[in-house]
Amino acid sequence: MTPIRHLPVIFVNGVPGAGNHTVAQTISNITGYSMIRPGELVAAEAQKDTARGRLIADKLQAREEISEQLTVDLIKEAMLMQKDATGFILVGFPKNPRMSNIFNRQVKWPEKIVALEVDNELAASRLQTKLSELGRPESEINAAHQIVKEAAHKVKNVHKRFGGHVVTVDSTGNPKALATTLKEILSDTIQKSQKKSTSPEPPVAISAPAVTNAPISAQAAISTPAPAPVSVLTPTPVPDDVAITAGGEDK
Repeated sequence: MTPIRHLPVIFVNGVPGAGNHTVAQTISNITGYSMIRPGELVAAEAQKDTARGRLIADKLQAREEISEQLTVDLIKEAMLMQKDATGFILVGFPKNPRMSNIFNRQVKWPEKIVALEVDNELAASRLQTKLSELGRPESEINAAHQIVKEAAHKVKNVHKRFGGHVVTVDSTGNPKALATTLKEILSDTIQKSQKKSTSPEPPVAISAPAVTNAPISAQAAISTPAPAPVSVLTPTPVPDDVAITAGGEDK
């Protein structure tokens, strides 16, 4: 199983329309890290005929927000499935401080937060275009400016929490200039991860607990022994900037 805690994690975080997906894809091309889009995970889970899948489908249908814990659970499961991953890039994550707190506590702190800077008017225009392409209601398309404005406040709070881990990138530039900038600001993270990958594995303790045939949950596989159980079927309705729906991250 992939030792997730020892793999580098990068958050790409900006308001809707800031170019989260474009920047994340550029970073993936540079580092070789696996890109995870929480919005796609939520949409895929909603198609499953399971208790959790039906819960998500109902919330998406009602235009209700998906709980932070449930979103993090889906991310953890996706990370655990990628056994050959050398690192992870989370797109448009986290949406708010509560979501980052859950991820930091249950998985790890990210090595870098790539904070995207973009003019709100440009971001809103991009968001309107995407919503129109997705066939969203006219009322939602017209609300793009308000969505970006509200998201900007929460994104700023997320960036404040991570302090020195945050690197700011102007996402209005051309792709080539952006790639050059990203290579420079991520060079230390890449070098550290390469050193870790070439370091010898630590010896396994002789007194390690016996392995049973019981299934291992995503939470148990990542956290320290005997973590408190977490229910993923009872979402806590906490305000978010933009509800995670199908295709939740922006391009």
